[in-house]
Amino acid sequence: MTPSPGGPAPSDRHDDVPPERAAERAAVVARRVGQDVGRQVGRRVTTAARRQGWQARTSAWLLLPVAGLPWVGFGYIAWKGRRPAWAGAAALHLGVSAGAVTALVAGDWWTVLGVLAAGGGWGAGVAHGLVANPRWLRLQAERSASPSAPWLQPLGSSTGADGSPSGAPRLLGPGAPTDPAERAALGQHEAAAALEVAVRAGTALPPAALPLVRQVHDAALPLLARGAGRGTPLPALDLYEVEAVVGEHLPAALAQYLVLPPGYRPPPGAEGTPSPAESLLAQLRSLVELLAEVTERVHEHDARQLRVQAAFLGDKVRRSDLEL
Repeated sequence: MTPSPGGPAPSDRHDDVPPERAAERAAVVARRVGQDVGRQVGRRVTTAARRQGWQARTSAWLLLPVAGLPWVGFGYIAWKGRRPAWAGAAALHLGVSAGAVTALVAGDWWTVLGVLAAGGGWGAGVAHGLVANPRWLRLQAERSASPSAPWLQPLGSSTGADGSPSGAPRLLGPGAPTDPAERAALGQHEAAAALEVAVRAGTALPPAALPLVRQVHDAALPLLARGAGRGTPLPALDLYEVEAVVGEHLPAALAQYLVLPPGYRPPPGAEGTPSPAESLLAQLRSLVELLAEVTERVHEHDARQLRVQAAFLGDKVRRSDLEL
């Protein structure tokens, strides 16, 4: 479509936004940017502290070799990690320790040999533990709920009224994580939890509700992944809207509908007001449309960046030809 002379380009859709909506969006962006700038250092410190805390807790088994019990330590990680090689190391260290104790009990010149064996066995156990610990950490990270961030709290099986795990951190509100990777992982968990609530509800929801919830879930996941830094970063306002959908609006809509008794009808005298099913479907359709708008804005931004990069490279190539 060719724009009218002097008129805005087709991609300049933000010019048609009402002033109050534009002011609200600008305020949200300013607040989000201010929070990001103010907590930038705090995010790094918090993430590093959680990572180091998890590593310290997971590496606590090294205290056993330090205490002179390397066979117990290697036996523990062999049992937890299902690694026969570590079980063999536990048997080897047990044999060395048993030989040292036997030599010490025998007395005479065997005592010197026992002391040397005990000291050497202790040093070998500590050194072997330090060598094996990185592999043990990788194994525990791979088996955690979030391999890229194993220090995240695991999501329990019990859920609240809105389908979110009880006691688990929330994406919005006090105590929400600030690290982008943690926020993306938590957002994906909340989207999956809302979808699970809709699936389990079955006929308690209107027939058209589950497909809409699936559309919200499928549209939110790639946007949340980009918010974690996988791919081109997502603008602050767009990421805020996606997080609000999966962390607040979708769970609240499902919870508010499911708390009503089955077959509930508005009281007499409320003619013309939408039924609970109609209200729920209207909310879900609005969420689908909102995520579609965000996705379209993101795609438009990507296409614009691609055109800019192509123009830059074209100018650079033409300059190179002229120089030749």
